[in-house]
Amino acid sequence: MSLTGQSRCRRLTVSPEPARLTDIRRFVEDVGREIGLDDERVFDLKVAVSEACANAVEHSGGHHHPLEVCARLHDDRLVLEISDGGDFRVPGARRCSRRDDRGLGLPLMVALMDEVRIAKVRGGGTTVHLSLYL
Repeated sequence: MSLTGQSRCRRLTVSPEPARLTDIRRFVEDVGREIGLDDERVFDLKVAVSEACANAVEHSGGHHHPLEVCARLHDDRLVLEISDGGDFRVPGARRCSRRDDRGLGLPLMVALMDEVRIAKVRGGGTTVHLSLYL
């Protein structure tokens, strides 16, 4: 499916399992190549989307709901939406320590993308919007 047209969404739906993250990274790489991103931007996009998906798999509590990645091409940006059936929970301060190398997914997404938004979905679920300006 082509990404031409603002309302079009190239979509991948998988079960929320760590083993499926490889499929998601492949999907994101295909999208990046399709729109002509250079290797560095494709890598950044793969890392950011992979972090969002890994967070959904590990933390959302939505293990019975599929994980969906939707890529939309706009005139000035590419937006990837990662949706799951769980509820986003802000990590507690007690979990962050100098010895703890976990909990870096959200700061990494913010560092790699031009815009990051997290929204709770009415009726349950969370959607992460990752935007990369073209």
